[in-house]
Formats: sequence, structure tokens, C-alpha cells
Amino acid sequence: MGIFKAYDVRGIVPAELNAETAYRIGFGFSRLLSEDAENPLIVVGVDARPTGPWLAAWLCDGILAGGGRPEFIGPCTSPMLYWAVAGRSGEFAGGAMITASHNPARYNGVKFCREKAIPVSLETGMRDIEAAMPQAPAPGSQPSYMPRVTLFDGARMKMPESVTPLGLDPMLYQGYMQHVRRFAKRMPEHLKVAVDTANGMGGIYLPLLRSLGLNVVAINSECDGTFPNHEANPSKLDNLRPLVDLVRREKCALGVAIDGDGDRAVFIDEAGAPVGQDMITALLAREFLSREKGGLVLYDLRSSRAVAEIVEEAGGRAIRERVGHSFMKATMRKVGCVFGGELAGHYYFRDSFYADSAIITVLEVLNAMGLRDEPLSNLIKPLRRYFQSGEVNFRLDKAAAFKAVKERYANGRIDELDGVTVQYDDWWFNLRGSNTEPLVRLNLEASSREQLGEKFAELREILGDPAE
Repeated sequence: MGIFKAYDVRGIVPAELNAETAYRIGFGFSRLLSEDAENPLIVVGVDARPTGPWLAAWLCDGILAGGGRPEFIGPCTSPMLYWAVAGRSGEFAGGAMITASHNPARYNGVKFCREKAIPVSLETGMRDIEAAMPQAPAPGSQPSYMPRVTLFDGARMKMPESVTPLGLDPMLYQGYMQHVRRFAKRMPEHLKVAVDTANGMGGIYLPLLRSLGLNVVAINSECDGTFPNHEANPSKLDNLRPLVDLVRREKCALGVAIDGDGDRAVFIDEAGAPVGQDMITALLAREFLSREKGGLVLYDLRSSRAVAEIVEEAGGRAIRERVGHSFMKATMRKVGCVFGGELAGHYYFRDSFYADSAIITVLEVLNAMGLRDEPLSNLIKPLRRYFQSGEVNFRLDKAAAFKAVKERYANGRIDELDGVTVQYDDWWFNLRGSNTEPLVRLNLEASSREQLGEKFAELREILGDPAE
């Protein structure tokens, strides 16, 4: 796989993503946005990875070479960059976030968005960025762009000491936190919450949670893009074990794990049990539909059938979409969904520019707990209606695997919205290629535990052993 994935750029630094590549990507992005705006103003941010500022400098030089005007806003989360672009709509043509999200420290990458934080994917502009890269003039021996951080100039606001050393721009930080606070409806009083930000950018959210009256117990909260304690990928169970232990040891009512760039959240209940991300989608969909009857809710096709059932029971309409933040956001915007959720822990909010945000998701889960005055396990229990395999990875030939399962299950209801989905009345599975890694991923759901084991064994006969 090349560095241009389905909805972002990712690669090992510097073997796959280096100074010249970043420069040419900046040029291509600048040329793309120049189609709709003369001298486009482009916001550039970085997460905590040590290679971020270096890549950002070269990317900004490329933006200049392409006729754009870069504005470097420094360290931030991806949702903060989306807010910076969309919060002053019409002023900014787009944004580039230097991040590799949950990937290990040796990786870095770029997430792109247009005005109003509209995402850019392979289908909506990234191929054009890649095609324009060879046209860039030769870069200099050193980047010439000098960060100015002019977007948020003005009266500087006092920031909590825990975030000041990061070099965050105070106006950016306070502006986004003010935006986020609007989602806090009814926080449970004095609730003890465990948070593991995996040394990613999510550590900057902790002061906000404490300001809402929560008793926050945090681990791995220092922003360190070398990720010294564990990968910033909350989808892997091994990465959740320190948080599970913390919840149980400190008798916390809730555990929250946040990924490297602060746009994904995964939850642990008060007993220390991980909660499926699709169950959080179902829970929050029910809450949003209680406020807005008849609303539309988007879910990704790996999610439990229970999600669509609960949306419809709550008087809403459930819409199924392929995996990936750019696809989810585009569909939400097109049809006007109030909320959307992905199995990877991305949750999207109409009232936040249809963008994903870990901290807004945390506040909405706390709203659900506060409004209903129940522990998370009680809220989730009636939503668990089926038995799931979880996402299982395989290293194999994608085309051959798709062909084999379509032949084996030809009597099922088959669609190819994203990979291959085969559905029967009492069980179903989806097999799809990863958008970010050289893997094929399986999600399987059945009506009973016995049937789940039987069908998983059946599929392993075709797919072989799971990847380590």
C-alpha cells in the first residue's frame, strides 16, 4: 500500500514520508484548494509526534509554492483543527492536520479538509493532490516558512498550567473548549472518571473535564508522541488493560480511552468491562432522538444490527454507510443526520460541523448517565442483543478472499458497499480491506454464542488463521 490511503496520508517517517514528500503534498493540496479560491488560506496543525513540526514546515512551504497561504496553529487535536477551519466559515479554504492518529510513533501523516471542515478522501480530492505533486518546483535545502500563528491573535487568555507547556495557542484552546462546553447538559455530580489519553493530544481535554465537577483520575496524560507506555490505539484490547485496571482499582464509575489525535473515544463501564463502540452509537442515538424526534442517524456497516433496531424504536431513521470518517461525514452532511457512529470509536455531531470529537462524545455519554441517573452498564445492557466476534484481522489476498466467501455464501443476501457483506436472518458478517493497514478485517454477528462460534470456525476454513 502507498501512503495515500482511502481518506488520509500515512507512512513511516522518513522511509515513506519525508521532507520532500510533505512539501509536494502541501503543493498538491494548495493547488486543489486553488480551484475554488484564489490564494487559499489553509490551516495547518500537528499532534504530539516529534516529527510533526518538521513535516509541517515542509508542508507549509509546499502550500506557499502552490499559491496558498499557510497558517500554522501548532499542537492541537484533529477536532480542534476542524473547529479552527469551520468556526470562521468562509475565511479558510481548508486545513491539514499532521497526524497518524492511532498508528505507532514511527508513522506520521496528513488528514485534509476543505472549508466548513468538509473531509477530503481519495474520491473527493486526494487523487488530485497526488497527481499534482510532480508539478511542484524543487524544494529548497531548508524550509522557509516561519510560523506566525495569526489566526487567533488578540487578547491572550489564561490556560491551565497542564496545557501551557505544550505551546498551544490560548485563543484556539479556549475557543474550542467554549464550543465543546455547549454539549454538557447534565453532568453526574462528583462522578469518578478514569481517563487514559495514551500520551496523545487528548491530555489537553482533562482540565475541561475537571472544570465540570468530575473527579478525574488520569494515566498517560502527558503529551508525548513517542507513546512510551502503549500505542494510542484504543481499539486494541491490550491497550485498554491499564485503564481497566485503573477503573477497578480506583472504583471509578467510567473509564475513557482516547486515541493519538483526540478524535476517537472508547469506554469502560464501572465493572471494568469494555463497551462496544456500536453500543455507544446505539446509546447516544437514543439520547439524540429523545431530543429530536424523527432524526436521521448514521452507522457504519460493521455495527451490530441492534443499532438500526434501536434507532427505529426511538422513532428515528437509521442509515448504513461504509467505513471511514470522510465517507461518514459526507453522507451525514448530505442527508442531514443529527448523529453518527463508527465501530472504530469515531462519533460525529451535526452541531459540531458534522465532525468527530472524542471530548464531545465523552460529554454526551456523561449526559446519558446524568439524565437517566444510572451506571453505564445498566444503560448498555438492554442494547446488547446479539453476539459478536469483534474485528478480527487476517493477512491474505483480498480479492481471492472476497471471491471465496461470495461463492461459499451465494445463498445469502450479499452487498459490496464496503468489501463483502453477507446477511442471513439470524447471522451476518462483513469482510473488508483495511483503509489504513495491509489487512483484511472480519466482523461477524450471530443470534447465539454457539452459532457465533460455529460460523467463525466455518469462515476460518476459508480465511485461515487470524493475524497476530
